[in-house]
Amino acid sequence: MAEKQRLRDPIHGLIVFHRDNPIDRIAWELIQTPELQRLRRIKQLGVSEFVFPGATHTRFAHSIGVFHNARKLMEVVRREEGELDHTRTLVTLTAALLHDVGHGPFSHTFEGAREALAQQRGDQAIDKHEKFSAAIIRAPDGQIRPILDSLDRGLAEDVASLIEAEDPIDIYHAVVSSSFDADRLDYLVRDRYMTGTGAGSIDSEWLIDNLTKYDINVAQDDDEEIRLVPTFVFRAKGRQAAEDFLLARYRLYSQVYLHKTTRGFEKILSAIFQRIGSGEVSSDQIGLSDSHPLWRFFCVGGEDLQTYRRLDDTTIWGAMGQFAHCSDERVSLLARRMLNRERLSVLDISAEYGHDPVAMLNAEKRLDDFARVRLGITVFKDEPPYNLYSRMGGETTKAHKMVRVLAGNGVPKEITDFPDTIISKKLVPKRKLSR
Repeated sequence: MAEKQRLRDPIHGLIVFHRDNPIDRIAWELIQTPELQRLRRIKQLGVSEFVFPGATHTRFAHSIGVFHNARKLMEVVRREEGELDHTRTLVTLTAALLHDVGHGPFSHTFEGAREALAQQRGDQAIDKHEKFSAAIIRAPDGQIRPILDSLDRGLAEDVASLIEAEDPIDIYHAVVSSSFDADRLDYLVRDRYMTGTGAGSIDSEWLIDNLTKYDINVAQDDDEEIRLVPTFVFRAKGRQAAEDFLLARYRLYSQVYLHKTTRGFEKILSAIFQRIGSGEVSSDQIGLSDSHPLWRFFCVGGEDLQTYRRLDDTTIWGAMGQFAHCSDERVSLLARRMLNRERLSVLDISAEYGHDPVAMLNAEKRLDDFARVRLGITVFKDEPPYNLYSRMGGETTKAHKMVRVLAGNGVPKEITDFPDTIISKKLVPKRKLSR
């Protein structure tokens, strides 16, 4: 490695890795591994480019941005703690860089198809991308683990465990998993910029400058033992910027991530994956060889790590032309739609009846009865949950993922609890789109 290595990024400008900094040096080594380079071939927003042509940025660029943000947030930890724990700093920054290394092709669409297939087979819950990230880091035949363990024996295990952890354990964990972590701080700004949407700006520098530490109760249930964990909260001066941050995020979900055309193409792509993994077609019928990683993953070797690492967006797009001319009519039709951007027509039930839950349920039932034999074939149902704090998948909002601001008494309040907030409390409960 030269004295320093530099990357130019459209969001963060110049990102510098210094040779005399051991964390920078190991991060630069990790960036060169096949596992990280694979993320160049996985787009951050999947098929969103069908709606937003500029949305072609990758998980690779995002991962480096998250690492850059994590270094900034570590300075907040230093400010609050007085000094940094070297080992925890190393683990945290490495986890920030590697947090997305386990994403599959088309990310959440691929994961959703696997979940649907698991339900059809009556299997237990699938391993999500966090588990694959941890497995890739731990893999003895990969290039990540030797690099990490050469610096500190057991480092690979510590990094993998941090990525897998669902609940925080200390303030270092807040850098990679909190209401204002390095991941959110990158993807919200990057996705807004790359899609060209005007859905709210984020004052990142002011927000970071107004971060502080506070011990919050992370117990989710009334009967769960009270457990206090330090995480990030905002000082009072940061409240307006924090409101803008949350509203910008909410608008990105409603206008970008859950855009009706994008979701329609995700349903088509998911249907192709589900058809391949259904057991109802042979590799010859869909135009794949038995050794193709997509066929092996779904139909031959099971969801093994070695095959998973061979899958990326280009693998799928490379097979799409074969799918379009294969003998299975269902896959062929869906593939041609993908290749030619033949978007689905949309009937938005929630837009028509969202104000009346009973009418909405009745409309859904009538449509289900009408399209029952075609559901999942030529007619698709999309019911993504979302709210102010949503992540893809609509999981339950955890306590440490909610935005809190210090009140006048020095105790943090959830941001919608302030009487003069511009954010409605109606945005906090989960809502459901129905299309």
